[in-house]
Amino acid sequence: MDKLKLTIEGYKCFDRKSELFLNNITLLTGANSAGKSSVIQSVLLAKIISETTVEDAMAEKVPISLMNKKYAMELGAYNDIINRKTQTGDMEFALSDTGYSVKADDNDDDRMKTVLFSVSAKNRAELKRLFSTGFTYLCAERMAPHYEYQESESDVACDCHGSNVGDVFSKHQGDDVMPLRSLHFTDGTKLLMQLDEWCDYIFPGVSVRVEKTGSQMYAMKIRNDVAPNVGFGITYALPILVSGLTIPVDGMLIVENPESHLHAKAQSNMGYFLARMAAAGVRVIVETHSEHIVNGIRRMIVEGDSTMSHDDMTIYFFQDREDGKNIMEITMDEMGNLSDFPADFFDQVRQDMFKLMEYGRKRVDGDESQR
Repeated sequence: MDKLKLTIEGYKCFDRKSELFLNNITLLTGANSAGKSSVIQSVLLAKIISETTVEDAMAEKVPISLMNKKYAMELGAYNDIINRKTQTGDMEFALSDTGYSVKADDNDDDRMKTVLFSVSAKNRAELKRLFSTGFTYLCAERMAPHYEYQESESDVACDCHGSNVGDVFSKHQGDDVMPLRSLHFTDGTKLLMQLDEWCDYIFPGVSVRVEKTGSQMYAMKIRNDVAPNVGFGITYALPILVSGLTIPVDGMLIVENPESHLHAKAQSNMGYFLARMAAAGVRVIVETHSEHIVNGIRRMIVEGDSTMSHDDMTIYFFQDREDGKNIMEITMDEMGNLSDFPADFFDQVRQDMFKLMEYGRKRVDGDESQR
């Protein structure tokens, strides 16, 4: 799978032109409010444009709402998303060199929550093609466990909150899962079996079933208990597992905070799962604050049971420095070693242990001085 270039300029914190290359699996990590979510939003805006119909098929201007429930986007108004340093109010984006932009001259009311994007009919068609093989975005605010779920009309892919995961699972539970997505690389297994195997790998002893409770209602049965009785961890992870196992080859899966409500080992195994889905031909983009997610991905690649190479993973580490935002690209070698390990890149344990030893020495020295 070739890398997909994403270009951003003038949007939120991106005062300068920035290019990121979306690999088979791409990790966005680092400081809060440093640009990770803005990268994902830039992709989502391209997806929204690709789905938007206009009366004039050849129109060069496309109105896009910045308040989009389908993709959990609440960006506010035009004035909220421009970069102040550029002083132009223009924004430039490109996905795989397919451009879409916002011009200040087209958006004279900076309080408007609908902005005009400049994008040609040709580029709209190209964006549609880029997303045509499959797309799933799972935001950080996934649905909390419920006793019952309402059936939805959408059962092709999980929505951004994972609220229809039962519908998607029910539709696809009898589908074959390709060996590369099977936990043990076995052939001829169904989604129902593979979901159980992956659940057991991440949450030992867990299996999932959907049971009808009414004409348009169902319950998620997890280890024979309804969802609220098993906590957030499993229900938060289910949309990730179901999406990874069902999204078509060459599709794109974006997941925010896959580590939510998971303990350390489960986080590592979730990273392993996401890397396995990437190795099976899904372009995976992950925003994470968990070193365990990162290490689980590294472990899967170095393990060598798939054709995935160390060159197929890229980490972008976002820093908020005095001289502005900085994005560092971190790669991995064939032994699993990372190319860089900057300050604050998953080294908080080391920093805390250093402080603990420092305070411990001061206490010992203070006790001895009083003798």
